[in-house]
Amino acid sequence: MSLRRLGKPVWMLQYNKEAHNLKLRRNAKDLSIRLQQFFDHYLKGAPAPVWMTRGLPAIEKGKSWGYEIDDGTAGK
Repeated sequence: MSLRRLGKPVWMLQYNKEAHNLKLRRNAKDLSIRLQQFFDHYLKGAPAPVWMTRGLPAIEKGKSWGYEIDDGTAGK
């Protein structure tokens, strides 16, 4: 909440049936990919992926991963 009040971008990643430590391999792999994309964007200046720019609606969970680079046409 404090980051949002300060106007900082914030993402919440929720993995069903998982606590803070991820046990399912697919969830750990997903988190690893997202962390890589996050740091590539903020530290290396790489383009942001869709999950960072547009988010993923809950209804798309498991259907669309949002890993692709947002070129302005995603979701259209």
